[in-house]
Amino acid sequence: MSKGFIPIKVNPEDKEHPENMEAVRRYQVTGYPTIVFTSSDGGMISKQVGFAYPNDFAPVIETVLEKEQAFVEQLTKLEKTPDDAKLNAQVALTYLERTQLQKALPFSKKAFEHDPKNKTGLLPNLHNQLAVTYATKVEAAMVGAPEEAEMYFEKAVSHFRTVIDKYPKSDVKDPAQYYLGVTYAIKGEFDDAIAVLEKLIHHTGDANIKQNAEAMLERVKDLASSN
Repeated sequence: MSKGFIPIKVNPEDKEHPENMEAVRRYQVTGYPTIVFTSSDGGMISKQVGFAYPNDFAPVIETVLEKEQAFVEQLTKLEKTPDDAKLNAQVALTYLERTQLQKALPFSKKAFEHDPKNKTGLLPNLHNQLAVTYATKVEAAMVGAPEEAEMYFEKAVSHFRTVIDKYPKSDVKDPAQYYLGVTYAIKGEFDDAIAVLEKLIHHTGDANIKQNAEAMLERVKDLASSN
């Protein structure tokens, strides 16, 4: 069970500690200063980007403590009712938010098994978050571990397709379709990416998603024409 939290501070210029860059990659640090609050098992509870004065920073710490306490309470409840579909889905989603895919998987499996009709309403989002997590691993693995990249790609596509095909009225259907197109593009499957994005543009009612899909479609067509 997770107890407490640990703030992580990395210096990107310290070449003697390669673990710094691993932390940057794992916690998706894109600017400095950044403080990442992690659980004792390395899960990212929260991330504070940019400088903050002490009076502004205190509420950040309070929020982190509240989030961690709520999660600990969920885990405690789950120990008493291990087949509770809603709790399993909530815990899985929290682990995914914390960039802890392997910890999320057994809880995801139980959520799917014990809620086949999506009575909790959480399964589309859980499939989508699993898909996004796998998709983010595809590009990183393509150079040094092509077999892993293929596995991540197939899992991402499967979860995205589940959202699109099984939960067509879900709020995350259009985002799932957009990121499916992006995932195809990352993998270099440009024809599939174009087909998915064009279909999304024609049916989505979300102006922001449509705008992003149109911009991504142009980028994919440019990539396709240059290959």
